[in-house]
Amino acid sequence: MTCREIALEFVRCFCAGDVKGLAGLLADDLRFSGPLHEFNSRDAYMASLNRDPPTASGCEVLSVTEGQGSVSVYYRYGTLTVAQLFRCKGARIGETLVVFDARGLGTDSRL
Repeated sequence: MTCREIALEFVRCFCAGDVKGLAGLLADDLRFSGPLHEFNSRDAYMASLNRDPPTASGCEVLSVTEGQGSVSVYYRYGTLTVAQLFRCKGARIGETLVVFDARGLGTDSRL
């Protein structure tokens, strides 16, 4: 799969609440950074998702932009508009940065 395909599959799985589907897309040494959490491994990120899985919600991809070894996806996840940068490492996601306005989320911290 291309980095674009991997990124879009990540978004699809996340929005569907498919935690198992996400695991195979991530490099062991994944670096995840977002407004609420940071993780330095796939195992740490997956442990967080397994404790508090994403809610299956509507997903609308608004834009996909490709760069040198990276893909940015802008999408609506429920009521949130999310910007997510993916950097691929081979056929897996090695790094991702998530940006969204967290006001009004309350305790919903799965992103």
